Amino acid sequence: MTKEQEILDYLEVNLFNPILQSPTASERFKKATRGLRLRMKQRDAQGMIQYFWNTVVDTKTKQANYGRLLENEGFSEFEEVVANFRVRFKEL
Repeated sequence: MTKEQEILDYLEVNLFNPILQSPTASERFKKATRGLRLRMKQRDAQGMIQYFWNTVVDTKTKQANYGRLLENEGFSEFEEVVANFRVRFKEL
């Protein structure tokens, strides 16, 4: 399995699928999640990680709309997802 696929698999299970299958997530949030997944697939492993930090984790950057959506939608498990992501993919 490639690093890219490993990253995508992790995000599918821990971020994308829980949001897309949530009955309480807004359609706007689900659309943003599908867009994030598509943009992640267009990058190599290093690019995926950088993109994840810039658009999801660092909510103070101007391009971090998705990170702000996570907060606004009350995705409470997000901090655990980020912590595990950081540990699992720190070598890249």
